Amino acid sequence: MISRNIKVTLLIIPLLFAASCGKKGCTDPNAHNFDPSATKDDGTCFFGLSEAQASFSFSPTSNPNVVVFTANNPNVECSWDFGNGTSGSGTIDTAEYPFAGNFTVTLSIFNSEGDASSSQPITIDSNDISLFDNPLHLLLTGGINGPGYRTWHIDSACDYHFGVGPPEGYTPDWWHATANSKPGVGLYDDRFTFHLVGFRYDLETNGSIYVHNTLGPNFPGAFENLYDWTAPFDDMINESWDLSTDSILTLSNGAPMGFYSGVSEFEIMQLDDTSMIVKYGHHDGTLGWFARYVPDGFITTCP
Repeated sequence: MISRNIKVTLLIIPLLFAASCGKKGCTDPNAHNFDPSATKDDGTCFFGLSEAQASFSFSPTSNPNVVVFTANNPNVECSWDFGNGTSGSGTIDTAEYPFAGNFTVTLSIFNSEGDASSSQPITIDSNDISLFDNPLHLLLTGGINGPGYRTWHIDSACDYHFGVGPPEGYTPDWWHATANSKPGVGLYDDRFTFHLVGFRYDLETNGSIYVHNTLGPNFPGAFENLYDWTAPFDDMINESWDLSTDSILTLSNGAPMGFYSGVSEFEIMQLDDTSMIVKYGHHDGTLGWFARYVPDGFITTCP
């Protein structure tokens, strides 16, 4: 009898030892890091972030068109979409709303446990154009008294509507197009629309764009046309634009604005209600391109 008890005890001890030495990990199948091979929970389970953890509050400053947004969770990374074409980051950020309207603000949060987002509507009751500290915004888009946007096209009726020079220069010293010298290449029928509200940019190509000859082979279906290449290209609607205080115009997602040289930043050299002249670079940095635009419907007077 004593011998039998000793044998049973000897069998139980290894089992207890194995149980106490089982693999540690997250044993909750609802957790992101569930480990099906773990036999002992080690307290490391995490379950991600919820929409409630992405909640936020907001309040106007002394100017009702300037609003401060605050994330209620200080332990996350924050990314803001203010619903007006601008974005921000950080637990606390401020947005300006020059125009009256209804906007949807979205806060996205991130940490090691995952990500989540939440949205809230905000209403701005009146316009405040004083928030535009760059008058070029209003000239580019037609200002608040117009339809809210301005559409431009290449001024093909005039000499020097398109040209190239050294990258550090300010005029197309090496070559320029004479009036209407690039017909049928996918350049003169393009339209470039800049919206003031939301800083939206719409590119209408009518099916094709004109691209530099070194880039043409990158576009399926492109073909050589008057030295450079015509390339099939869809419209790019609902892109965005940004205009810095040093007159650099940036278009989202690599959107072109006329002859395509592989860049989407443009230096505005001249801008008024009847014309715009821009300079932009080349994909390899060796050239400086120039283009002159006029608003749709404007009867141009050549300089």
